[in-house]
Amino acid sequence: MPFILWTSILVGACASAAALYGYYLVLPAWLTGPEICQLEAGGCQVLFRSPRARLLGVPNASLGVLLYALLATGVALGWPALLLFAMTWPAVAMSAVLAYSLISNRRQCRICWAGHVANLTLFVALGIRALR
Repeated sequence: MPFILWTSILVGACASAAALYGYYLVLPAWLTGPEICQLEAGGCQVLFRSPRARLLGVPNASLGVLLYALLATGVALGWPALLLFAMTWPAVAMSAVLAYSLISNRRQCRICWAGHVANLTLFVALGIRALR
């Protein structure tokens, strides 16, 4: 289980960092996806700078970077699993909204999906840990 937690935290942190980079600068097109990379500026304009990229008024990616840093700290310091699990709820909810948006708009984004999968994996893994 620790391997799954740390891998998910690392994948999520990398995805958030890349998305935050894409919010301000242009990412290499191969990171965003097959259809998106054909759009203007590697697709970053469409995905990382849209109103959906700031659901709570700040870049979603900055919230992700903060979440993964807190989760890494909590796992390393042995914070209660229930607290860590509770911290993943908002991320999973936001991922559900954003994933639905990607699907309904027929957009692909490797960075986005990596973050959404990491959020779901952390939610499940920490939920199992909290139940033990």
